[in-house]
Amino acid sequence: MRKSKGSKRWVIFLEGGWYCFNQRSCDTRWTKMRNLMSSAHWPDTRLGEGMLSADPEENPAYWNANVVFIPYCSSDSWSGTKPAATKSDWAFMGSLIIQEVIKNLLTDGLQHGRKLLLVGSSAGGTGVILNLDRVADFVRPQNPRLDVRGFTDSGWFLDNEPFKAVDCTDAHLCSPIEAVKLGLNYWHGLVPDRCKLQYSDEPWRCYFGYRVYTSMRAPLFVFQWLYDEAQMAADNVGAPVTKEQWDYIHSMGNQLKATFENVSAVFAASCLSHIVLTKKEWQFVEIDGVTLPQALECWMSSNHEHNHHRHHRNHNQFDVLISTDIMVSDEANVTTRSKSRLAKQQRRQERQRRKRLHKKNGKGRQQKRAALFEDDEDFDHRWRLHNSKCRHRLIDRCSWPQCNQACPKLRNPFTGEEMDFIDLLKSFGLDMTSVANALGMDVALLNNMDHDQLLQLLAEYTK
Repeated sequence: MRKSKGSKRWVIFLEGGWYCFNQRSCDTRWTKMRNLMSSAHWPDTRLGEGMLSADPEENPAYWNANVVFIPYCSSDSWSGTKPAATKSDWAFMGSLIIQEVIKNLLTDGLQHGRKLLLVGSSAGGTGVILNLDRVADFVRPQNPRLDVRGFTDSGWFLDNEPFKAVDCTDAHLCSPIEAVKLGLNYWHGLVPDRCKLQYSDEPWRCYFGYRVYTSMRAPLFVFQWLYDEAQMAADNVGAPVTKEQWDYIHSMGNQLKATFENVSAVFAASCLSHIVLTKKEWQFVEIDGVTLPQALECWMSSNHEHNHHRHHRNHNQFDVLISTDIMVSDEANVTTRSKSRLAKQQRRQERQRRKRLHKKNGKGRQQKRAALFEDDEDFDHRWRLHNSKCRHRLIDRCSWPQCNQACPKLRNPFTGEEMDFIDLLKSFGLDMTSVANALGMDVALLNNMDHDQLLQLLAEYTK
């Protein structure tokens, strides 16, 4: 834990690291990844990077927040409630670990906090989705003024059919559906109550973000690469060197986009990668000129956020929102009470202005404005809820891997050298002669083509 004197903002981070779901997979995990199953060899301290960094240049928004890093040792996507029956048995206590940490923090400063952001990457991101409402409900009696929100990084997985089905002998190659079905029982997994009611016959569905989201109450921000390496590994699709693989990967990206239709806060870039928040380059990822930290700041700065994007139309279009303490100095001497009075005064003034405007212009202008917003929900939300017109709903429009110029650089898996996506495909066996023949082009021309153009050409060809 890194405390920041005077700060009332808290970031609690859940580490990721996949999972195991039966005796065989857990025995293998113990052999190969023991640090994710035991604290025996953990270091006393860890250096935070990305969103956990104390460097204001690397982490301009949260460098001075109170940061709690919870290491991952439960191998259960932070959902387990199963103690070890014997000394030689495995324990899966992820959900209970979070509860105990929160309980301890409520006597160590969190009881006076104003903002709590529960964050996690990969399996930790899934853990955020599974535990966010429970954490919010747990802290409310002891600190009713604490604004609890979640940020899931690369934990929004699809319960889709894999490209190639294999036996679940390797946890990394087992399809997400089969792994979660096995794990739920093996871990005594605890899923959100409202989601469990919704999927009473298939509670394993509640491990998949878009299934849970519709019943979540605490606000959630979703970050997800559209071509997530972990999803591709679990789907056994491999590097796309055949048309069938390309088709599957494009379909996967489109399926992910479809799950964001009703998500109010989302940042989804068309990149081939996995996790971002604990990497230094987290601040450089952008969509339409908006960086991830800017989108997060936009979302956190509003006190009026909730889930379900399309439901925002029900808000008063002239709501005036005043941020309390997020993204400003915690030493600010303007009290919450005075800000509340200011907000009420501004709302009163805005109502009076609206009445005058209505009398002067009639209903025509209001109807025209409503029609304008009908086709642009993101602009609608920004105009209604953010005085700064900032954006926190960003989904890449381009439809092929690495088409976003701000994507993280790829590296050769064998040499570690930086390379672009086409070079990576060639290293996995992309046959340029076959591609040229399929496209009806000269192979020399194809080889000399700019790689961004070639990638777009390949993507268009496989549609």
